[in-house]
Formats: sequence, structure tokens, C-alpha cells
Amino acid sequence: MPLPQPLPDLFRHFAERCFRGSSPLYERLSLAVAEDPELLGLASKAQPGQLPPNMLFGAVHDLLLRGDEHPLRYFYPSLTPNPGDPELAVRPFKAYCRARRGELARLIGTRRVQTNEVNRCAFLYPAFCLIHRDAGKPLALIEAGASAGLNLLWDRYAYDYGTGEIFGSPFPALALKSEPRGGTMPFLDRRSPPVAARVGIDLRVSDLRREDDYRWLQALVWPEHRERRTNLAKAAASLKAQPPLLVEGDAIALLGEAAAEMPGDAALVVFHTHVANQFSPEGKQAFLARLEAIAEQRAVYHLYNNMGDALLRLDRHAGGRAQRLAAAETDAHGRWFRWLDAP
Repeated sequence: MPLPQPLPDLFRHFAERCFRGSSPLYERLSLAVAEDPELLGLASKAQPGQLPPNMLFGAVHDLLLRGDEHPLRYFYPSLTPNPGDPELAVRPFKAYCRARRGELARLIGTRRVQTNEVNRCAFLYPAFCLIHRDAGKPLALIEAGASAGLNLLWDRYAYDYGTGEIFGSPFPALALKSEPRGGTMPFLDRRSPPVAARVGIDLRVSDLRREDDYRWLQALVWPEHRERRTNLAKAAASLKAQPPLLVEGDAIALLGEAAAEMPGDAALVVFHTHVANQFSPEGKQAFLARLEAIAEQRAVYHLYNNMGDALLRLDRHAGGRAQRLAAAETDAHGRWFRWLDAP
């Protein structure tokens, strides 16, 4: 899958549209990388479909999280209580990348972006409630691009939308917050809808029992985002206590087999967030064709984004027809959402 724009422009885009106001360190470093051919060459080692800014910064963060003693670590809020000025981080960042070029190239060339941002469950929760209300059955979940499976466990979490009520699990593994912004307030079940079965599929499953896999998920969290790191740790602890079924392989190829294993008296839900941007256009069409083939046998709810735009969408496929809902505009890290459409 080709990059959406030339590599220097991509780093400038990330600086201005992704990191600004959220990660001052990565904003400054992105602008520096955009002007440095050597760093751009290192970032270009990312596999097809993997965005080089995420991969380069994740790889550097990963090595530093291992305890690598280098002046660069003292600019990372995740590694020091009093980080230095991001404006002064450029020179040590370049020096570190030169010194660790081989290790960084290996990580960038073999790892994948698998953020597993658990706060996205806060905007998924209303959609799962809507599906349960529509189907009147427990849910059977298939997540494509599940990484470690943390978002498959959304029914174990509690949700605070600033309404004075807490939704979700009465005994939550963690509590997540998200701000509904304008629009229509979605329907919310006070308690999590029942889940009859769940399975996650990923090209490379992240096994949180492995130190390097867990550290990689930590490394993908931006250095300033303390709450995200805390949520990751709590969700990981819950997962280790009672892990979901995770299958390694191509979700497009395995979707039909996974659906066939799901209980027939449950509502089948296929969902994914921020994974389809790693699909080629042909891959997206193949994925939809698999869903339609499954829908010839039973109804399928498809909850997703990034198949054509950034909106969170919910489709119901059944009997050769599809009902479509443009559900919400969402923040990539789940900090806010704006519900768009009534059922």
C-alpha cells in the first residue's frame, strides 16, 4: 500500500495535524525528521501499510524503555519526571538514531502499529448498546486487527460520559472517560450488553505475557500521555487474568471461518478501529465481500472506521441488503466523540 504523500510531507502532516497540542516532543521531532534525509531513510524501512512516523518514534521509544542510558531519554515524560525542552531534543535524537541505526531499522522493518488504544472502547460502547437493542440477543464479537485483544474486553470496563452516571461493568477492570460533543446523545445501556463469544484476528498477535510485546504497546503510546499508559497497564492486567481467544493470520482469509464458529443464537458483530487504513483498496473490497458472503447465512453487524472516511460507521447486512448508519465523529484516542445519526 503506497504512502498517502511524500515522506517529508507526511512527517510535517503528523507534526501539524496529529502531534500539535498533544505531543510537543513528537511535534518538534517530526519537523526535524522532515528535513533530514538520513532519518527519512531510516523511517522508510517500515513495512507496506505501516506509517513511518509511528514506526520511527515507536522504535526509538521502545529502545529507551529497555533502560538504554542516553541523553535523549531525559526529554521523554514517560521516562523522567522533569523532561527537557523539546526544542533541545533534536540533536540528541539524531545522535541516538545514528548510534542505534541497526536496532532501529530491525524494529521498524519487522514491527507493526498495534496501538490497542483502550479508550476507543468509550465510543464503541454506545454502538454495542445500539446493536444489542436492535438485535435483542447477546453479542458474538469478531475483531479484525485485534493486536493483544484489549478492545475485545470492552464489557469489562466502566464508562464516564460526564452525565453523572457510570455505564458498563459494575466491577470494572478500569474506568474510561470520553466527552460527547454536541449532536445526539446515543442510547446507552446502564450495564454492558451480554457477550456470548469473542475472538480477535491479527497478522501478528501481541502476546502480553511476552515482555517485548507488552513493551512495544507501551512504546506506541506518546510520551506525554500518562493516562493512556495507565489505562493500558490496567487493561493488560485484566487480559492476563482472563485472556480472549486470539488467532494469528489474515482477517480477510479467516473471517468466514471465525463467523462459522460463533453461536447462532447471538448477534454477530465484526468490528475494527483504525486498522483498515493498513488495508489496500483491494483488501477493503475483499473484506466487504467476505462480510456479504457471511450475511447470506445470517445477519452481520459491521462496526468500523477508515474504510472510506474517518467516521465511525455501523452497517447491518442481512438478506442481500444493508442498512447503514453514520454513527459518530471520533477522536483517534477516544477522548471525545460526536454522535451523528439516529437509529
